Amino acid sequence: RLSLGAVNAPASELVIERLDPNDPDAMAAWHATYLASNVHQREHATPWQLEEIRAQLRAEDNPGSRALAWSGRVDGQVLVVGALDLPLMDNLTQAYVEVNTLPSQRNRGLGSAMLEHLIGEAERHGRTVLNTEAAYPYDGPADGAGHAYADFLTHRGFTFGLGDVQRVLDLPADERMLQGLVDEATPYHPGYQIRQFTGPVPDDILDSFGRLIGSLMTEAPTGELEVEGEVFDADRIRADEKVFEESGRTKYTTVAIAPDGTVAAYSELVVPRYDPGRVFQWGTLAHPEHRGHRLGLATKARNLLWLQRERDDLRVLTTYNAEVNSHMIGVNERMGFRPVERLGEFQRKLI
Repeated sequence: RLSLGAVNAPASELVIERLDPNDPDAMAAWHATYLASNVHQREHATPWQLEEIRAQLRAEDNPGSRALAWSGRVDGQVLVVGALDLPLMDNLTQAYVEVNTLPSQRNRGLGSAMLEHLIGEAERHGRTVLNTEAAYPYDGPADGAGHAYADFLTHRGFTFGLGDVQRVLDLPADERMLQGLVDEATPYHPGYQIRQFTGPVPDDILDSFGRLIGSLMTEAPTGELEVEGEVFDADRIRADEKVFEESGRTKYTTVAIAPDGTVAAYSELVVPRYDPGRVFQWGTLAHPEHRGHRLGLATKARNLLWLQRERDDLRVLTTYNAEVNSHMIGVNERMGFRPVERLGEFQRKLI
């Protein structure tokens, strides 16, 4: 077993290698470094599990995005890791980057070296806008100023674009409360049908569901970030569902169907097989043309009520919302969520 504090290495000795997700030893070493960095001094970290990252990296034919990763080694030990995600159907000037350095090896230039490598790879793929995130304590400033993670980014050309807040809800939530929210919302949407499904999106609503989830990027607050809407056609959705299956994730979805048969609102919960007890709130959105019917509240409350009746092994639900999204925060607070950590979204333009 590697000693994570055994090496005090300058960046000049760093060898950066492309990660092969089909190499179990290389994958395990990469994830060990990523995990040690991600959870360091954080009580509410939500790291991706090894199987989840491996499924993303193996999905080389996914039409929506391409995930790549690199290991930074000194004397054979992985001290820093990097990841790059490239949208392929939208946001074609953008790339998402992430750097994680072993806590014992920080402040030696390793993270900076890995970031420069990722920038070069992004430029090689024609990308001119980099996106990344940094987590920091909830009691600090929204932009993370003064925290090492945020300062690392701003000192390297990134600017703060949007402040999110991580909230958690202990499960099971009060069923009477959830049912009360459902009952409160129901009179506002008498012409809409509520449907629920686990896993793949049903064929008959696939196209309109894709259009709605593709708008989440721009319908949700974006702050100072430069982003475009996303394209989710049938091929991309089905490809993503395949990755989901391989990563051990199960999605529970509640949708509201408008009188014309299209999806007017949705809410998704994701249960990871390899992170027992957890569940993650993914998107919740009502189409602008269908707002005022409390469909966001209805689908979100119904979805959690359904999930916890199906799964009594879940202990905590995690969600992220832009701090300026007062409407959704109000819904979360009524459901009992409490804030635990901040997440800053940062962006750097290369030209």
